[in-house]
Amino acid sequence: MIDAAGPWGTGPFVLKTGVSTLAKRSPEVVLEPNTAYWNKDRTPKARIVFDNIISRSDAIASVAAGDGKVDIVTNLTVDEAKAFKSDKAKIVANKAKTVLAGVINQKKGGPLADVAVRKALNMAIDKDAVVKDGVAGYGSVVAAMIQPGRVGVNASLKPYAFDPGAAKAVFEKAGLKSVAIKGGSKAIVDSMTASLAKAGVAATAYDGKGDDWDINLVEHFDWSPGFAAGVVYREFFAKGGGFLASADSSAFDALYAKALSNPDPAAQAKVMSDMEQWAYDTAPAVFLISPNQLYAVSNRVKFTPYETWMLELAETSVAAK
Repeated sequence: MIDAAGPWGTGPFVLKTGVSTLAKRSPEVVLEPNTAYWNKDRTPKARIVFDNIISRSDAIASVAAGDGKVDIVTNLTVDEAKAFKSDKAKIVANKAKTVLAGVINQKKGGPLADVAVRKALNMAIDKDAVVKDGVAGYGSVVAAMIQPGRVGVNASLKPYAFDPGAAKAVFEKAGLKSVAIKGGSKAIVDSMTASLAKAGVAATAYDGKGDDWDINLVEHFDWSPGFAAGVVYREFFAKGGGFLASADSSAFDALYAKALSNPDPAAQAKVMSDMEQWAYDTAPAVFLISPNQLYAVSNRVKFTPYETWMLELAETSVAAK
């Protein structure tokens, strides 16, 4: 929160003018290099201006035109990235610590309370097709909730294989004939719908405001250096978590308490690996993909996105106009 006009700040930049809070945002926020910054080797040389009044379409057009008015547009949608054409700018796809999962509504009871059905839902979705058709290739398949190579990932787990025949047999036995999918882009829902149809289940997009959905598509991010237990897992599966849809979270809560009780990073990583195994075995969600974060970037900017999902400009440089 930048809630008062500058200049102030002790980091590499100081706020010169403007405010930016949830309740109030000035037309622009200006950050300038902090000449008193302690690390002289990393003192910025560029001035940063956040334009808060330009329309999104005009900002993207400005980057594409290379007119120097706007150099970076953050959080592009897949459709915006697909439509972007320019020889003076480019799309930067960042493999940030994000996850897209379909939370399964166990609170409804019925077939969704059966772990075999939840596992079958994971087998019924072609994740490669979700990457190709749902996000135009801007993503990668994950086995559970943590990306390969990240702290806490369980490297022994492989993504559920796409097996609509095996899933169909489970669905027929349990009497599952249809599911309502909440959230997600039309392209992602369409991709999942096509997969589920091969397993004999009809899928519809849920547009209600209540909780009568079956799968809730949630894209979430991990801004932590290495504690997905608290930033991602807690939100999805712990008591009080924002996306929890299980009638009983006690098994996960015990793992989370274990992670919190030990400050040793190696011990925490082991518990998070156990969380991945727990999730894979109990299938409280349909594990889908890790979507890329997308940026439109002028060619005059050397932009290095950070894996924490949030906009970071510490390793970014700008050529003279």
